[in-house]
Amino acid sequence: MMMTALKNREHINGLPNSVQAERIQIRPDLSARLYIPESQSSKRSLMVYLHGGGWVAGSVETLDPFCRLFAHASGVMMLSVDYRLAPESPYPAALNDALDAVRWATLHGAAFGADASRLCVGGDSAGGNLAAVAANLLCAETGASNLKAVMLLCPVTDHPNADPNTPYVSYFENAIGLGLEANTMRWFWSQYAQQINPADPKISPLRTKHFPNLPPTLITTSEYDVLRDEGMAYAKKLSAAGIKVTHMHAHDMNHNTTASPGTVARFAQCDAQLHEIAQWLRRTLSAVESSEP
Repeated sequence: MMMTALKNREHINGLPNSVQAERIQIRPDLSARLYIPESQSSKRSLMVYLHGGGWVAGSVETLDPFCRLFAHASGVMMLSVDYRLAPESPYPAALNDALDAVRWATLHGAAFGADASRLCVGGDSAGGNLAAVAANLLCAETGASNLKAVMLLCPVTDHPNADPNTPYVSYFENAIGLGLEANTMRWFWSQYAQQINPADPKISPLRTKHFPNLPPTLITTSEYDVLRDEGMAYAKKLSAAGIKVTHMHAHDMNHNTTASPGTVARFAQCDAQLHEIAQWLRRTLSAVESSEP
């Protein structure tokens, strides 16, 4: 379905652009696509990015239009990771790939013109889940002082069975007919983490008890999205933990329209939010640069 949406787009506003791309081999069994925008800056930030698709679908191909548009709008290099998918490779395969990609970027980013001290991690939907968990683990283990921003677009932050006493209203309000459906999301979970405790923070980052010192974090949510309430809850919990959080809410959109291959740059709202997110990232990185000695 995602590939059909991509192929059916005869024209995507803003493409082609000046962003260059090349294949990167992180491990023998893990590849990525590096997007390099034109930039005059000597400090080129690099974002490790994880695509959506319920840990089951999606690829660097389906995410290609978004990466090209976002790299151009933000001026940030993007490393789009082709992580392993369930059910053939369930948890923790995708998470381990995400962690390896960030570690690879730290060690090898400079060879491609990136400043390894100015890394970011991001993702959309299930990729946002991987990005959130990876950021939490890396910052808890090492401090990850080189991680300067976390960008989570309509992220999965909680298993629907993590706390049966607090069901998410958005799972019922937006259950069918609005793109991502509630039963589809439950099926994705069954493919990715069937044998894992639903409240484990390595799959449900909202269940993290003590957050590490995370960098500034952006979270987007959409009104007509099954994942709306858990995304809002994650933004609220991070903020309560003292993390600098920016929450952007789309009142008139459904799940992941900013990055989806079928909608990216199709509607005025998608294009506007993409550029708003890019502006947030530029401001965040500029603030980091101005605070450095």
